[in-house]
Amino acid sequence: MSENKNYHTIRYGTAEGEIKFGHVHTDNVNSAVMLRSGHTFQHYMTMDGPGGEDFRTHSTTFRGPGSFQVKHGDGVPDEQPGIYLDAVNGDIVIRAANGRIRMEALDVDIRATGAGDRGNIVLDANDKVIMNAQTIACNAKVAARFFSEKTVEVVGNNVLNMYGGFVDMADGSSTAVAGKGSKNPLDPNKGTLWEKKMMLKSVLS
Repeated sequence: MSENKNYHTIRYGTAEGEIKFGHVHTDNVNSAVMLRSGHTFQHYMTMDGPGGEDFRTHSTTFRGPGSFQVKHGDGVPDEQPGIYLDAVNGDIVIRAANGRIRMEALDVDIRATGAGDRGNIVLDANDKVIMNAQTIACNAKVAARFFSEKTVEVVGNNVLNMYGGFVDMADGSSTAVAGKGSKNPLDPNKGTLWEKKMMLKSVLS
C-alpha cells in the first residue's frame, strides 16, 4: 500500500497539547480530528477516516498511559441503561492482560441468544471455576454432564436426593483396564452396583 499523504493538515497547539485535522498515522490512517496531550506522546484521542486496516476506517481511538474513567447516569431512571455499548457488527473484547476483570451490580445477567450452533456461554479457566451462593440451580433441556479426569465429589451435609427415570451406575471393575478391580469391599471381582446389590440381596435373604 502506498504511503498516505495529506496536504491540508491543520494544527493548533501549545506545549500543553494540540489538536490536528488531517493527521496521518504511522499505519496510514488519516484522522479527521486528533487531540493529543503535550505531556506524553501516548495520550491522545482520534476520530479516524479511511486508510490502514478495515477495522480502523472511521474508527474512534482513545489512548493513554493513565486510567480511563467513565462515570455517567446520575439522572437516568431505574431499569434504564446508564452506559450502553452496542457493537452492531464484530465482537466486544474486554482484556486485562496483567490484571483482573471485575463486574459488580445488584444483578448480573449473561445471555447468549444465537441460533443453530450459536448461543453458547464458555467458561475456560487454567485453575479453578468457583461459585458461591445461597442456591445454585442448573437446568438443562437436553443434557447435563459433569466430568473429571480424577475425582468427582457430591456431598449433601443434610440431605442428598438423586432421582432418575433410569439410573445406570458402574465402578472401576466394570472397565476394561486389566488388574484394576472394584474398591467396593462387597466383591472386588464384580464391579457394577447392580451386581453388588444383587449379591447383598442374596446374602441378606
